[in-house]
Amino acid sequence: MTRNDPTPAAPSSNAPSEHDGIPITGDGVLETYPGTPGEATVVDIPAREATTVPARDVLRPALAGPLDHDLYSHQAAALDALDRDENVCVATSTASGKTLIYGLQIARHYLDGPNSGGEAPDAPRRDSTALVVYPTKALSRDQERELNDLYERLDLDVTVRVYDGDTERGETRREIREGADVIITNFAGVNTYLHDHDRWAGFYGACDLVVIDESHTYTGVHGMHVAWTLRRLKRVLGYYGADPQFVLTSATIGNPAAHSEALIDEAVTVVDDDGSPRGPRDLVLWNPPRASAADEDGVQSDANEAEPSAYEADDADGERADRLPASVEAPRLFAHLTYHGAQTLLFTPSRKLAELSIERAESARERWSGYYTDPDRGDDLRSYHAGHARNSRHATERGLKTGSIDGVASTNALELGLNIGAMDATVQLGYPGQRQAFWQQIGRAGRGTERALSVLVADHRTLDQYVVSNPSYLTESDVEDAVVDTDNDAVFATHVRCAADELALDETDVDSFAGRERLASAVELWRRAGHCSGRLETGVSYAGPPRPQSSVSMYATAGEEYEVRLADGVDARHDPEMEPLARERVFRDFHEGAVRLHEGRQYEVTDVVHEGPQPHVVVQPVDVEYYTRTNREVTVLDAESERSREIGDFVLHHGTGTVLSYYGTYDQVRIEGGRKRRQNVPTGLPALPMETQLCWLEVPADVEARLVDRYGDFEVPELDGEFGDGAHVGYAGGLHAAEHATIGVAPLELMVDKRDLGGLATLSLDAHLAAPTDDPAAPDDTATGTSARAPESIAAAEATIRSRADDLDRPPASGWFIYDGVEGGLGFSRAIYDEFEAIAERARALIAGCDCGRVDGCPACIMDDQCGNDNRPLHGEAAIDVLDALLGQASTSSEPTADESSDERSRRPTLFYS
Repeated sequence: MTRNDPTPAAPSSNAPSEHDGIPITGDGVLETYPGTPGEATVVDIPAREATTVPARDVLRPALAGPLDHDLYSHQAAALDALDRDENVCVATSTASGKTLIYGLQIARHYLDGPNSGGEAPDAPRRDSTALVVYPTKALSRDQERELNDLYERLDLDVTVRVYDGDTERGETRREIREGADVIITNFAGVNTYLHDHDRWAGFYGACDLVVIDESHTYTGVHGMHVAWTLRRLKRVLGYYGADPQFVLTSATIGNPAAHSEALIDEAVTVVDDDGSPRGPRDLVLWNPPRASAADEDGVQSDANEAEPSAYEADDADGERADRLPASVEAPRLFAHLTYHGAQTLLFTPSRKLAELSIERAESARERWSGYYTDPDRGDDLRSYHAGHARNSRHATERGLKTGSIDGVASTNALELGLNIGAMDATVQLGYPGQRQAFWQQIGRAGRGTERALSVLVADHRTLDQYVVSNPSYLTESDVEDAVVDTDNDAVFATHVRCAADELALDETDVDSFAGRERLASAVELWRRAGHCSGRLETGVSYAGPPRPQSSVSMYATAGEEYEVRLADGVDARHDPEMEPLARERVFRDFHEGAVRLHEGRQYEVTDVVHEGPQPHVVVQPVDVEYYTRTNREVTVLDAESERSREIGDFVLHHGTGTVLSYYGTYDQVRIEGGRKRRQNVPTGLPALPMETQLCWLEVPADVEARLVDRYGDFEVPELDGEFGDGAHVGYAGGLHAAEHATIGVAPLELMVDKRDLGGLATLSLDAHLAAPTDDPAAPDDTATGTSARAPESIAAAEATIRSRADDLDRPPASGWFIYDGVEGGLGFSRAIYDEFEAIAERARALIAGCDCGRVDGCPACIMDDQCGNDNRPLHGEAAIDVLDALLGQASTSSEPTADESSDERSRRPTLFYS
């Protein structure tokens, strides 16, 4: 549905109209928006009636009476499962009453305790305690109030306290540990407090319930750490005689049972039939207008005001994108909704954009002052993010609850169950990456069963364009799988050291904590490093530096972290106060000479110290007209297949290998206009090797031959060397495009951040694989070629690939790799391996459905802002043909003759493309 009139008449009255409980509907937005309309689709999401169960059928009278309302069916089902002593995962929508489930289970445990009605009610009671873990501090304090209100209503003397990094040290912490029935914390705290578990002996010994709230947020590296922290927690609880139940509350995800069981290493009963009511919703999918159309209508584009993608990623030539960016269009719609009386929450992907969105919303009001005639109407707009002081955040939360604030631009800090009341509307600045997050965010709008409004403003990215072009994607019943992989050895080893510090490791930990071989290997690693002593047969004790728990970074796998320090002589008020940086981030973004933006201020890196007890980066504030962009070149060596399967005539593999990244040069790019000021400035950095997980697809030789013939006339003149005018350019461009597209749509099937993935399309797949060896005693560098030392430059790596390809006794296969972008892997490539056909179908639909009309595509289909080869070569039609062949939809026309195929293969280049 699209509105063509760019200048509607102003409303005749300043009073908002009523539409089923909201001041403005989706159609109303299209009819009244004063700017150039985008391509908009309004999707009507129907209401859902509540399904309830009488509370007295589930709860004893002491709880059902004071509760004074029925339970939703999913609440009743979860409480029944808990009554059967089962672990439970409740995977239902936002605001569906999940807190009440574990709140009531805690109350049942309280009433079952021998001292609950005993002769000495004032005596200390440690019969039943519960540990409740939330992902954020703000959520912890919000839920503390909610649980205390519940127990006051139930007339139960249950003490609920928060214990985290903000809790006053000393007597206050001791009182909470020794007196609280319910302690609320986060996993960073759980990891830390396990060192002092003797102080928690009373609480842990009585712990019969552990609650993991918003469990769907624990994926990737963070999910790995949470899974191992929970295993350590279970060891300590068992030591004090406790064997608690687990309650996990989650948004709707595709694999709640597998994800929950991966976290807690126990069987889980899933409750996902949502019995809560939902009002109808107007969902507007809004693709911003073409920038040229906005200019033709006399509306000055804000494109030059947009946050410079410079500091994240931008078009290689600095050209303005075809459509207005979501960072410009979303604040305009935000301003429009609040003007019409809809209390609105705008979700933005960064703190800076939250701040800028308020400025741009106010600017939109001024630009169209002929329409927005009342400057005081709906004008109380605020930003909200973790960078604000606590008092400021709380004031904003209160303003949203009371209705005194008209609109808030927020990061995803308000996505979770923070009690801010219900909004009339939400606006999303770009698709948040997963359907799970999408539904969580729009679920913040909707007052009871009244109609709500949600607007998704698409950005130029692959995912956004796919979603707005395929509205049914958002309303499909299935959502992404959450991925937690406990196979990462670096993360595992970190937690083994912590476990040994907490309680000596011995034979009882075999299988209960980890398998014998894996556990023994990690113990031997730390024993040789001098951090552990003893053996599993007699007990392994920690012998390293104090408090190994402090070395656990809950969002990183392993390796050095670099402090960020202010240059000598610079006023301390300029200190950026940045978190430590991972080594890969330093190579990529904080090498010497780099200019970075942090909290709105420019900093130049003046020195990087890689050696010594504390690696660090030295920065100083600057005010320059350029930013820097590091050039990355990447290849894969020594991939080893651990499993494989056939998809038609194609072969798909999953295994491990070495990804080599070269950040050898960087460019200085002018902020205004995006032109390059200096190019290929050397960084002097060596190769950065990473052992990780990968999957890769082998394309059959006959498919390659057919497509080389079909696209043999395609040329990319600016490509250098043997490849520029070869017959394989079009086909290689198809592989390259298919690699980009499959990575780009992976988040449509899995809860994965595209930035955690990398890829490599190649015409010499076999040359990237580990060379076989018949000698099991051969040294590492003989068996794998690069374990001893990585090639020092991309040219040396290229020479290695050429040499290996030349040594093969047959033409190498072509195809592409997808790898996890974290040392040791995240499990994402394995999940992609399992779901490859579904991902390939999405990728094919994305490319075929794009209306850019360009062979080399656009940022909405096959261009990728992280591409290390400047998005060349790319060929969308060839990519579709490759994916059609994979999916069994290939045409058999234009088969090459044997002579043609042989001739083309004799000129086959061996270059690779990222």
